[in-house]
Amino acid sequence: MTAAVAGFADLIAHAVSAGRPARIPVTGSSMWPAIRPGSVVTVEPAAWSRIRPGDVVAYRHEDAVIVHRVIEMRGDHLVAAGDNKPLFDPPVAATALLGRVTGVPDPLPPAAPAPAAAAEATVWVVGHPTPTAPPGVRLCQVAPTELAAALRSVSGTVAGLSAAAVRPLSALRTVSDGPLTVVIGIRFGHAGASRTGYDPGGLPLLPPEAVHLHVRAGSPLSEVGPEDAVRAVAETLGQREGAVR
Repeated sequence: MTAAVAGFADLIAHAVSAGRPARIPVTGSSMWPAIRPGSVVTVEPAAWSRIRPGDVVAYRHEDAVIVHRVIEMRGDHLVAAGDNKPLFDPPVAATALLGRVTGVPDPLPPAAPAPAAAAEATVWVVGHPTPTAPPGVRLCQVAPTELAAALRSVSGTVAGLSAAAVRPLSALRTVSDGPLTVVIGIRFGHAGASRTGYDPGGLPLLPPEAVHLHVRAGSPLSEVGPEDAVRAVAETLGQREGAVR
């Protein structure tokens, strides 16, 4: 959920710094179904030391107010994501926290996927020297300038591997029988958006909707090099005979 009106973040910050709760209208679906568009949430003042994973918080990003759930606390930053979003937010500094959002239920557990037959997978390595392929892994090197056109022509499921993905690499095992393309060496976002915080410089930029599935090989917002990423994909899919060829 994002609210961006000139001076809006200042108003919320002023209220909570004075020890008063603030009411925020919900304008998006990033926290669906825990927070529904059109509802109003309450932001209560909360000290950084009292924020815990699982809390829903409001924080300031430029003049926008973001309401998302805390995934991890990391010293003077936290990692957050919308319940209904495939990618983590950039790290949130303690100075950006506005408060805790009260009365929000826990997220619904994901539905258990139906058993899926092993998918035939190809790993695309974008903009890096092609790493050594583990046994049975099909690798394809793609130039960054050719990636968007190549994605438009590929059939089957396309998964993007990036540090910002909420879902772990094991989500690849839910892909049904059919071609699977795993793309590594890319970053997801929209041109012109602020990149304050998490930003692995130099990686090709694609909009999140360019792939069907977002997965990560390491801990949230932690980069994994091409060699380790290819090996992790092979190990994940190799648990099913014939998954990676």
